[in-house]
Amino acid sequence: MLRCYRYYLLLLMLLSPISVFSQDLNALRIMEEAFRRDDGRDAYFKIEMTLIDNTGNERKRLLEVYTKDYADLMKTFIRFLEPADIKDTSFLSLEYNEDEDIQYLYLPALGRVRRIVSSQKNLRFMNTDFTYEDMQRRRPEKDEHRVICEEIFDGRQCYVVESLPKDKSQYSKRVSWIDKESRMILKIDFYNKSGQKSKVFRVVDLDKRQNIWTALKVVMEDLEDKHSTRMQVVEVKYNQGINDDTFNPYKLE
Repeated sequence: MLRCYRYYLLLLMLLSPISVFSQDLNALRIMEEAFRRDDGRDAYFKIEMTLIDNTGNERKRLLEVYTKDYADLMKTFIRFLEPADIKDTSFLSLEYNEDEDIQYLYLPALGRVRRIVSSQKNLRFMNTDFTYEDMQRRRPEKDEHRVICEEIFDGRQCYVVESLPKDKSQYSKRVSWIDKESRMILKIDFYNKSGQKSKVFRVVDLDKRQNIWTALKVVMEDLEDKHSTRMQVVEVKYNQGINDDTFNPYKLE
């Protein structure tokens, strides 16, 4: 009887780490599939942005976004078209495999391009509810991932994955809802360094354009400041052959 009990304990010791390790691998695979899902070789978006303060007042903006994939890396260029006081303000994000992603911001009022340094990644991007860290994709290998559960969000079957940062981040963790069908991240709960949920990102409208799953309307809500940013896609074009020169830092001005 004692021998059987010891054998049972040995099985638990051997099998438990394997089970946990498999779950971690599964979570990492899910996040990698979301990161590398088909979003076209390149893309152009025209977006209406609305900033909503804690009293319900709204400020409208219009911007255009260009993205281009380089294997598993991406370059993103953003230019504001309206209103007049921020017209031609431009932002450029360049992803790198191992080094930190590089970001540049051009402010017409100052007439110069400045690089966003690491200590500024937690600042708001153009007074929105997105920080500079939010403006770059988070590579899956920068976090430890764990599948919490599976549940329905907005009528879609989702994996719910908790991600704890191994690399520097302004957040203590993220919890993401990944749609099983599209592999699109439909919702993210962001937790601050105190462990409190501070922001929520949601995809409000998801549909296919040119046979590519596209988030047509998204909202980022700051729970602490009672402020939110809504973005509505009014035009999208995929695989247009965007010129590499679009992402040249020297062209920002």
